[in-house]
Amino acid sequence: MSSWSDLLPEILNKIAGKFEFYEDLISFLCVCSSWRSSASTTKKLIPHLPSRFPLLMLAESNTQEDDHQDCYKFFLLSSGTMRKMQLPEARWQRCISTHGWLLTTGEEEFSAKLLHPLSRTQIDLPELYMFEELYFDQDEWIYYGQSMRKVVFTSSNPLLLDPDFRVIIIWGQTIGFCRLGDVSWTRIAGCDGHLLDITYHNLRKRQYTVTTVGSIYECDILSGGPGRLTLKQLSTLPQPEFDFSYHQSAYLLEWGYDRLLMVTREHQWYKKHVWMMKSGRNSSVLGDKAVFLGFNSSFAIDAAGGIKPDCIYFTDDLYEPYRDLADGGGGDVGVYHMSDGSIGAIMDAQQHLFRGRPPLWLQTSTIPCD
Repeated sequence: MSSWSDLLPEILNKIAGKFEFYEDLISFLCVCSSWRSSASTTKKLIPHLPSRFPLLMLAESNTQEDDHQDCYKFFLLSSGTMRKMQLPEARWQRCISTHGWLLTTGEEEFSAKLLHPLSRTQIDLPELYMFEELYFDQDEWIYYGQSMRKVVFTSSNPLLLDPDFRVIIIWGQTIGFCRLGDVSWTRIAGCDGHLLDITYHNLRKRQYTVTTVGSIYECDILSGGPGRLTLKQLSTLPQPEFDFSYHQSAYLLEWGYDRLLMVTREHQWYKKHVWMMKSGRNSSVLGDKAVFLGFNSSFAIDAAGGIKPDCIYFTDDLYEPYRDLADGGGGDVGVYHMSDGSIGAIMDAQQHLFRGRPPLWLQTSTIPCD
């Protein structure tokens, strides 16, 4: 063999078939024209491989072709490209996301499922009868104002059969959790104010909650006994610096062993948002990390592969005002640069408009088990 470009197509396809991530396969095919043409059959893998970096799952398409095929568009930050994939399991379902999974709910028997959008794996969860906020109005579901707002896991992959795995959700003003195989959800009580966000701190093994009155709560759901659990209040944030009548959204995420990161968001109808960031040590920068916020569990990753450091990537998760607009809404999607306070676009503005469901960040570093 005189050079690497002379490798047989059978060998190249064998090598390419070992790649687990989208970026690695693309890099392999871009080495030279010989590799790209010889491994042509491997190109079929590209739409099905996950990315190391977040995907943005867009709302349902309004084209007849996509509607007929139950297709959704996914925007890859790592390459700035769009992928289209069939996902009939999510059609007409309410969806929120965490760890690359969707939690879907539908009208049929108050059902709830976990759905992995790349593999289309589904896991049944308990029905949602325990939530008082769930009700019918003229035979239609009412989600607006009192609805499923957030979901988090206590570990990244539900298919690993981890005995400590829990699904935790906010529905209306209720927090509940379940184990896989449970027949009902367990309620967590004991907070004041309206619920804004929840997160699970994997190092401290605690769930944390922030409310509109600026209170931070903690709960150990792994060692709690049977029956209803109660939140423990840790602190109340100082006023007026954290005035939650003004900053109408707050996001929590794990930030090192002894810290949480909280970002507050000011809602101004149809305008750009103003961001503030506070941490346990009053840090003013995110360093080499990028944070992802929206209608999903909040998370941070190391910046690489087109992901910019010291930035906040955000989507418009205030969907109620757009439901009656003919052209939809939710145009406030972009990246906030902590260094100078500027806001930039991440894709064409028309791509992420919606009427019923906001776009969702998908954390895609976890590959489902076979």
